[in-house]
Amino acid sequence: MQRALFWLATIGLAVSSPATGKEPAPAATEAGMPAGLADRAAAFSAAVAKRDVAALDDIWTDDYAFINPHGALLTKKQRLENLKSGATSVEATARQIEAVHVYGDTAVTTSRITLKGKYSGKEAGGEYRMLSVWVNQQGRWRLAANQLTLIARH
Repeated sequence: MQRALFWLATIGLAVSSPATGKEPAPAATEAGMPAGLADRAAAFSAAVAKRDVAALDDIWTDDYAFINPHGALLTKKQRLENLKSGATSVEATARQIEAVHVYGDTAVTTSRITLKGKYSGKEAGGEYRMLSVWVNQQGRWRLAANQLTLIARH
């Protein structure tokens, strides 16, 4: 997990830039992802939309960390409880992969997503950037950490 958080912090600093109000560069295709990662990323998105806690329990690592759009840091257990209770409920999502960086058994993806719903009981809607850290554990890609940041409108 320390390696994943290191990469999350490193890539976060590398991709940080002032919002310009311009459209992002053309998106990277999922074809550039390591074998199996595109399927796992799609399964993750579907499971969140359906609030499928069994699927998410399998997709997220045991030490999974999530920073929601309101800046709260949540554990896997907290996130699963929020989904079970309905405190987290995403009504609609659209996702566009913008970049994929692979470092051995770790991959970092940046995406642009559109959400309508709530996280931890608070409304969250609009366009976001999502940074995700995936690790390949015993031949399966699992999500170790991710963060959502609202794209500012100027």
